[in-house]
Amino acid sequence: MINANTTRDIEEDEIDLRELFKTIWDKKVFIIVFTCVVTILAVGYAYMKTPIYEAKAFIEIGVLNNNNNNFAIENPNNLAQRLKIIYMNNIEKNKKTKVTKVQVVKNTVNLIEIDVEATSNKKAVLMLNEIINDIKKVHKSQINNYIGLINANIQNLQKQKKELENEKNQFDGSMLVKYNLISKLNDLSLQVSSNNIKETQQIGNIIVDDNPIRPKKKMIVVVAFITGCILSIFIVFFMQFIQGFKEEEK
Repeated sequence: MINANTTRDIEEDEIDLRELFKTIWDKKVFIIVFTCVVTILAVGYAYMKTPIYEAKAFIEIGVLNNNNNNFAIENPNNLAQRLKIIYMNNIEKNKKTKVTKVQVVKNTVNLIEIDVEATSNKKAVLMLNEIINDIKKVHKSQINNYIGLINANIQNLQKQKKELENEKNQFDGSMLVKYNLISKLNDLSLQVSSNNIKETQQIGNIIVDDNPIRPKKKMIVVVAFITGCILSIFIVFFMQFIQGFKEEEK
């Protein structure tokens, strides 16, 4: 059973809501104009702001085979950290083209993702190509050093083999020594073969998008419209509160 107090509270709530809607309706022109102004300003900001594009590339670090054990030319985490130091830590704040991400791809061993932001896709792609070429150049140098060390060992073993073959007074077990030398030479020759050296390479093409990642024009306009509407209503009620406060003082 609804008592008199409950009925009175319901009636008062209805009256309050009616007054609120009446206040909003009376000030509808202000609310509409204020919301439109805020929205127009947001549209101007969104279309005047320089668009930022993003491009990304995936790099697979090369692998060397040493005695049937594969190891990366450069540790992926070390490479990621090195690239961050070169391209991210010392970056200028106002620079338009910049590296924004360098990380090892999850659930992979030798795959690195590099993201670049720029005022155009062309600029982002140019910087990515520059970074990729630098990585390949460093890793190619490391491969050449590795091959140089292996070839030096091969030459040393060939020299020992030749000395053993030319030795007049062969000692017991010389055949076994010669066999071991030949076996080592074969192993080293395999290590520097093209099948056991995989150079660092780019996986697929550089990924670009025709649409900029910033500014998100639609989102800015929608948020500005909602914000302008809410703010205008708040101003209306605040002005109503000030007016009522002044009337009470009088």
